[in-house]
Amino acid sequence: MNYTHLTQEERYQISTLLREGFSKRYIAWRLNRSPSTISREIARNRARNGYFAQHANKLARRRHCPNPKTIPYDTWVQVIAYLDLQWSPEQIASHVSVSLHSIYRFIQQDKSRGGVLFRNLRFRNQRKRKYGSVETRGQLTNRKSIHDRPAEIEQRSRFGDLEIDTIVGKNHQQSLVSIVDRKTGYLWLKKCSTRKAEEVCQATIRLLEPIKAHLKTITADNGKEFSLHEYAAQELDIDWYFADPYSAWQRGTNENTNGLIRQYIRKGSDLNDYTDAYIAEITQRLNHRPRKRLGFKSPSQVLWQQHGVALQMLI
Repeated sequence: MNYTHLTQEERYQISTLLREGFSKRYIAWRLNRSPSTISREIARNRARNGYFAQHANKLARRRHCPNPKTIPYDTWVQVIAYLDLQWSPEQIASHVSVSLHSIYRFIQQDKSRGGVLFRNLRFRNQRKRKYGSVETRGQLTNRKSIHDRPAEIEQRSRFGDLEIDTIVGKNHQQSLVSIVDRKTGYLWLKKCSTRKAEEVCQATIRLLEPIKAHLKTITADNGKEFSLHEYAAQELDIDWYFADPYSAWQRGTNENTNGLIRQYIRKGSDLNDYTDAYIAEITQRLNHRPRKRLGFKSPSQVLWQQHGVALQMLI
């Protein structure tokens, strides 16, 4: 049996049966249609306050038109009005007869002409990916999971188990490489002009190379700036692990330290405004700040008392 689109008469039946309280499955039986057809019809063509046959039929006819006409000017006026209320394109598409992708395209065209509609979006520089699509750019290869990391690292009993992250500057242009030792809380901090993997990798090596003989592991998040992790791990002779996605708590030392850094460098700041000397001063201040978990000793004190002057001189 060939599939046929629902007719206007069937839509009136659906509307009437819904108002009388019948289930979608019962309606499907009455109309000799599949339950999925009825569910899809109600979900796609309902109005804000319910399913109405005339409104549903109008939407369906527009959608099934083989040669759709240009979207009317009045429709875009509605879209702009909702954007001014900071509605997302997805929310607008649920109330206006225009597709989600057409709205994004309209915003992009407006931006290219110097318009400002894009400023109403929460994520101004990134179009939302379709659900179910696979991210294919900059994948991290040969990553070792944090769950394969030696259990003793959780005890914070030794120097050389590190956590690494990047702090992003204004417009995601610059970055700070932030590395912290899990046991002592000792911090290494270096500014990079970009977030590119090559520069982050080289900054990491320059920071840690003087003490590579004392290093054991390093744990990162899944940022693409760490895509050269294998090269860095080989140069530093260190085991590199990755936390689970969206699990910042697995790198709690790093996250807490980044919070301390934000006292000196506010979120969204232009990192070009901060000199290398200022970055070095921040690092020194934090390494000499007492920490409650260290018995109100500073990371520098713990490093000196437990690991001696020789290691501290290398750093």
